[in-house]
Amino acid sequence: MITLRSALSTTLALTALGALPEIVEAQEWTRFRGPNGSGIGDAPSMPAKFNEADFEWIVELPGSGHSSPVLWGNKLFLTVAAKDEAKHKVVCYDSTSGEQLWDWSEPFSEYHKHNFNDFASSTPVVDEHAVYVTWTSGQETRALALDHEGKELWAHAWKGFSSDHGSAASPILVEGTLIIHTDAVEDRKSYIYGINPADGAELWSRERISPAEDQKHLTAYSTPVVSTCGGRPCVVLLSTNHGWMGLDPKNGEEIWSYDDEYTFRSVGSIAEDGGLLFATMGSGGAGKQSTALRLNDTDKPEVLYSLGIKDGLSYVPTPILHDGLLFLWGDNGVVTCRDANTGAEIYKERAGNGQFFSSPVLVDNKIYGASRDGLMVVIEAGREFKKLAENKLDSGINATPAIANGRMFIRTDTHLMSLKGGS
Repeated sequence: MITLRSALSTTLALTALGALPEIVEAQEWTRFRGPNGSGIGDAPSMPAKFNEADFEWIVELPGSGHSSPVLWGNKLFLTVAAKDEAKHKVVCYDSTSGEQLWDWSEPFSEYHKHNFNDFASSTPVVDEHAVYVTWTSGQETRALALDHEGKELWAHAWKGFSSDHGSAASPILVEGTLIIHTDAVEDRKSYIYGINPADGAELWSRERISPAEDQKHLTAYSTPVVSTCGGRPCVVLLSTNHGWMGLDPKNGEEIWSYDDEYTFRSVGSIAEDGGLLFATMGSGGAGKQSTALRLNDTDKPEVLYSLGIKDGLSYVPTPILHDGLLFLWGDNGVVTCRDANTGAEIYKERAGNGQFFSSPVLVDNKIYGASRDGLMVVIEAGREFKKLAENKLDSGINATPAIANGRMFIRTDTHLMSLKGGS
């Protein structure tokens, strides 16, 4: 087992010797699951098996959270629900040393959430100007922007919104528009908003019409992705009640839609690869419905296939599309690999035991999946199942790792750590 306390001592000793910051031009991990939510990063020679000597630094976090880190240059941004007080925090660290550069906080009103959720679950999105955050406070959804030095630029709140399980969906930036979507229950309304990231002004909004009384009303928690339809970019969203939508990010105009009368909850986010879209829905710790679509030049996407409860679907973890393969890391630790274009099963194998809520990430031809017990399992990203390593941390993992600057940043329930790849 990797002991965080001993690793932290090693980190502090190394920091005391002095480490020169690296100049990084690429902005590799600016949103939930990195480039377009793919979960795929670039860090050569990332170790499959690691111990405390492989960590550059480890810091204890000032509270809880399931959100992922995002990075711009060498600045790493993270949201936290503070310990022992009802405050949301945004904390900024130097990604090369782990030094805390600043933090910003505001009080929030607690609200009902699922036992597995947290008060800091939505991952921020960052650009060259600011880091943009959404979260829930009481019966409202809030969005705000902080510059890279921690100064508040703007804040906006939408009253009368609360979800039955709490916040989870993360904002994204597309074509100069900040996209935020809320999904409420019962008599409260659900919206998709296009926001001006410069000042927080609402550019457009679309109300999601409530379903009929005899239909199931389930809130959605998936984060949107970007794709292309008919030669123009579209924001792709998915919810139980309204199915798939492809919207023009500039004005919210609907470009295409598809609904398969879904009856389960949308929690894991959408996987996208060159116009191929795949997402799952489920309940009770298992995926039970899914659809694969391919966008084209019409307003009707091609339906490639649908998979069901017996097909090894994930529910909370988001799938990975890579090199013509679809990887489904099940909540129970069973990994299923399928042909991405046909859905044909290639293998189904158990990777590890426990509950896996963190979405897997792929780096250096390896897939890393982490459990709520702190087990990080590493498998080869190929057509044959090959388990490369198990790594046990002494704190659980609910957040999805981030990959940038040749490193993997792992958030556990108590700490944030940097694992560096080889040269």
